[in-house]
Amino acid sequence: MNSLNKLLRAKLFLVAVAVVSSLLLCTRHFYLYGLDQSGFPDGFDAVQAAPASHKLVFENAFIRVVQVTPPAAGSSEPMHYHRWPSIFLRYDTGGKSAHLRYHTPDGKVVDIPSRSEPVHPGVWHSGGWMAPEPMHSIEVVENAVPGPGAPPGSLRVEVKCASK
Repeated sequence: MNSLNKLLRAKLFLVAVAVVSSLLLCTRHFYLYGLDQSGFPDGFDAVQAAPASHKLVFENAFIRVVQVTPPAAGSSEPMHYHRWPSIFLRYDTGGKSAHLRYHTPDGKVVDIPSRSEPVHPGVWHSGGWMAPEPMHSIEVVENAVPGPGAPPGSLRVEVKCASK
């Protein structure tokens, strides 16, 4: 019984060492990543450069929550970026989604056509884990017509890698 306890303690110790080592390596990676500002010039952060469509909801040393509301049909957001990795959350009630065009600084345009879904009770959806998003602009060709009860925008939860 005593040797079994020693073996169990040794395994737990090795697992603890592996977990702590992994956390330290990840912390180092995110810290060094956060120091690299190439591709993210000053003054083009989404909240600064596109304040009509990006409102700060919450911020601390670790995360930032931004409410994202697309502009009116026929208009575009100013060029901006999202420097931190994030999760994009939207409240889905069905209905017709917006027809968008995604513009990059080099002139590339990606058309994102509208689609219609049956109206249903609201459900939060995550767009999954998103890498930092370099300079871009969103043009709204046609606004969404969501089902009843949908909030005016979505939430982008950004995970800060290091303080600026």
